[in-house]
Amino acid sequence: MRQLSDTLSLCSGSLPAWCVALARTCPFLFPFETRQQLFYCTTFGLARALHRMHGQTETGGGGQDLRVGRLQRQKVRVSRERILESAVKVFDMAPAHKMVLEVEFFDEVGTGTGPTLEFYTLLSKELTARALGAWRDADARPVDEKDAKNKAPVTAPHGLFPAPMRFTRAGDAFPDAAAPKSPGGLKRLDLFRLLGRVVGKALQDSRLLDIGLSPAFYRAAVGGAALALPDVAAIDPALGQSLARLDAAARRIAALRARGAPESEWRGVTVDGAAVADLCLAFTLPGDDAFELRPGGAAIAVDAANLGEYVAAVTDATVGGGVARQLEAFRGGLRDVCHPAALGVFSASELERVLCGEGQAWTPELLSECVTFDHGYGVASPPIRALMEVLCAYTQEEQRAFLRFVTGAPRLPPGGLA
Repeated sequence: MRQLSDTLSLCSGSLPAWCVALARTCPFLFPFETRQQLFYCTTFGLARALHRMHGQTETGGGGQDLRVGRLQRQKVRVSRERILESAVKVFDMAPAHKMVLEVEFFDEVGTGTGPTLEFYTLLSKELTARALGAWRDADARPVDEKDAKNKAPVTAPHGLFPAPMRFTRAGDAFPDAAAPKSPGGLKRLDLFRLLGRVVGKALQDSRLLDIGLSPAFYRAAVGGAALALPDVAAIDPALGQSLARLDAAARRIAALRARGAPESEWRGVTVDGAAVADLCLAFTLPGDDAFELRPGGAAIAVDAANLGEYVAAVTDATVGGGVARQLEAFRGGLRDVCHPAALGVFSASELERVLCGEGQAWTPELLSECVTFDHGYGVASPPIRALMEVLCAYTQEEQRAFLRFVTGAPRLPPGGLA
C-alpha cells in the first residue's frame, strides 16, 4: 500500500516488479481491497490510475492533492431493440477500448451513468439467452419462439459454462462458420470474443454486469488452468457423479489388467451392480445436444476394454477440447482491453464480486448509515421511517428491480450499499 500511494512511482512507471508478481503468485497474503487497488493502478494505464487515486483522496478527505484532467469519453447511441447487434458495433470500435464508454438510447433523453449501466444490464441478458445455444442449459425444453422473443435466460444453477462444440475427424472443433448462430447472426466464437471485451470494459470503467459465470469458467479463461474430471461435477453435478463412478470402474479395470488378471475378472467389474456393456453407452456425448466423440462413435459400444477412453473423451469434450476455442475467443476479446493475467490477483469468487457486484441484507440501521438526508428530513422523520420499512421488506427480486430503477444496475457494487 505504501508503494501504491507513491504517485511519483506510478507516474514514472517504476512500481517495483515484486508488487504485481507477489500479489499474483500469493494473493492470499493481501486483503481483497489491497489487491483491488493494485489491479486498478497497474492494469489500465496511468490516467485511470491517477483518477482512481484522486477519487480516493477526495472521499478520504486527506492525502496528496492530485490534480488530474478528465478522462476521455466515447459517447455512443444504441437501439434498445437491438442491444446485441449494437454492442458488436460499439466494442469493435478501437477508441471504446481506451476511453470511458457512455451510452445513450435512441429517442431517449437519458444520458450519463444510468443509461450506461442499463445498457450493460440489458446486454448481460442478451448474452445469456437460451436462443444463442452457447451455454450449458439445465432446461431440457427446446427453445421456442417465445423464448427467443423474450430473451429467456439459460438455466445454470451452478454458473454459466460454454456448451461443447463438435469435433472433426482431425480432432479439432468445427470451423466457426459451422457453429450455431445467434438470432442476430453472431457466430458462437464471435459471441465469446464479444463477452471478453464486455468483461474487460466493465472492469475498466467500473461498470456492473448481471451475468453469473461459473467459477470453473473464470479459472480456465482467466487463469489458464486446465480443467479435468473433478471440474465436471462443479459444472454439471449429475454428469460429474456419473463420470466419477465410471472412472472408478475404469481404474479398477486398468489395475487388474496391469497385474495380469484373467480377462473374465476385469470384464466382470461392474458399475452400480451392472456390467459396463449392459449400460448401453456409445462414444457420443451425453445430453440433448449429443454428438460423436470420435468418427463413427455412435456405432462404437462402450465396454470394459475401452471404458477409460470413453471417460477421457467425455471429459475432454465437456471441459477440454470441446470448449477450448470458446475460452480462447473470450481471452482474445479480454486481451483487447487488458491482459488476462492481470486478473490473477483475484480468486474466482472475488472476480465475480468485482464484475457483478454483491448482495447485501438491507436493515433500517444500514440504510440509515448509507442515506444522506436533506430538506429538513432526518432518520427519525415518519416518512423516512416508512421508506426504510418498505425497502427492508422487499424480496430479493424486488430489491433488484428497485436498484435497477434507481441506478440502472440490479446489484450493488463491491463494498455494498455504502
